[in-house]
Amino acid sequence: MDEREQIKFYISEIAKLMGLAEPVGFMLSYEVGDIWIDVYVERGENEWQNRTYTISVPKNKRDKLKSFVESAGGNTWDITADGDRVYASLTQEAWEQVSVSITNLL
Repeated sequence: MDEREQIKFYISEIAKLMGLAEPVGFMLSYEVGDIWIDVYVERGENEWQNRTYTISVPKNKRDKLKSFVESAGGNTWDITADGDRVYASLTQEAWEQVSVSITNLL
């Protein structure tokens, strides 16, 4: 079973265990210190695709997040904030370029 088939299988199994219908999207959340990472995967016609990675940090780390996004070739104008945190979303390609340096945000 290849990676995409495994993802499809496990997401379907989780939905069944929770008594839910087949989902159109799926999100996993991770917390590393004060960094939150959400990975969202959309369901296409027959497979899971289009991963989006959203990273959030406390407001006092806005400049570090901006620098991190720039190093991925991302758009810093997409950085948003709420009362406590700053958020940036990256495509799968951008994430793959910078994911090894996520500790720079700590």
